[in-house]
Amino acid sequence: MDPPTLPVLDLSLASNPSTKPLLLASLKSALFHTGFLYLTNHGISPDVIAALTSRVPVLFSLPSESKAKISMHNSPHFVGHSGFTEEKTRGKKDLREQFDFGSELPVVWQSKDEVKERETDFTKLYWRLRGPNQWPDEEEKDLKGFREALENYMAAVESLSLRFVHLIEEAFEIPVGTFDSFFTSRGPNLPPQHRVKIIKYPPSSSPGVRGQGVGAHKDSGGWLTFLLQLGETVEEAEGLQVLNPQNLETEEWISAPLISNSFVVNFGNAFEAATSGGVRATVHRVLTPKSTSGPRYSIPFFMGLPLDMTVNQIKRSIPSEVHRLRSDSDEKNDYALDHKWAEEDLGVAQLRKWFRSHREVAEKWYGVEFVDRYLQ
Repeated sequence: MDPPTLPVLDLSLASNPSTKPLLLASLKSALFHTGFLYLTNHGISPDVIAALTSRVPVLFSLPSESKAKISMHNSPHFVGHSGFTEEKTRGKKDLREQFDFGSELPVVWQSKDEVKERETDFTKLYWRLRGPNQWPDEEEKDLKGFREALENYMAAVESLSLRFVHLIEEAFEIPVGTFDSFFTSRGPNLPPQHRVKIIKYPPSSSPGVRGQGVGAHKDSGGWLTFLLQLGETVEEAEGLQVLNPQNLETEEWISAPLISNSFVVNFGNAFEAATSGGVRATVHRVLTPKSTSGPRYSIPFFMGLPLDMTVNQIKRSIPSEVHRLRSDSDEKNDYALDHKWAEEDLGVAQLRKWFRSHREVAEKWYGVEFVDRYLQ
């Protein structure tokens, strides 16, 4: 039998009334059965993509002292450069180097001593996640225009993600715009914060050995993820694998090779929980490139949600027919979503995520005792 593959959705079908139903049927199947898909003919200008991707190898070639100036260790917002093996997944070091960026936002967090009369309680610690990026010095190497290229790219993918969310609503036959309030500004300085990682996976140092580029996980950083895999050939981008949700007991992994001019799209933990499993957040991982290959580059975009919302609040805005699409109890495995945080603000889950993956940064800015207590 041929190995299983991920569905490929052609977004251009949405513009034609005669082909749109086919697209929506394919999308609903992907949401329910795989939780992963390719999106082609997505409409983002190749120039916008190339302006960023052409600078990625240069970004990673910056000298170590330049990277240190924008190290994530300098930021309570968990943005900046992370060196090789500095991030962990499920307690094991990831064999990758990366730069984290977010929507450029002002600091809103206030200590108890700084409280001002505002509608939003900015003393909650998770508001400390929001703040400005650390940008590389564009005078070095050939990085001039990097910030503009990244911000243009983020704006384009954000627009695509909102359009895609509307298609999801149509696929579930619920009113278009049902989810819009999740992504609109909830007050001054409170637009949603989206995140982007620019990642380099160096090749394995040992022939025949494939290490943990990033360990098996579900995305907890947002509503949707749009992954851009870089490379001219399939071999250059090889490594992403998706756990077949139809064959969890044997842990069958589906390869997600490069398809030119496409995004790989998957759904976050919050989406799965808020729809009672109607939308599947699927486990995935990345293996390090083979020792005979060059480095692998990728750029995931994580569509953010309001930090002061809860999963249960989101649930109440979703029609009951979506909740009935799947029982929560049908997923029995090591990666099943812990629903205990459904009543917590999403910002609490975000803090816990960053504390686990970048513990040293968390301890520096939030304190060892607090981090220990938070992760109990």
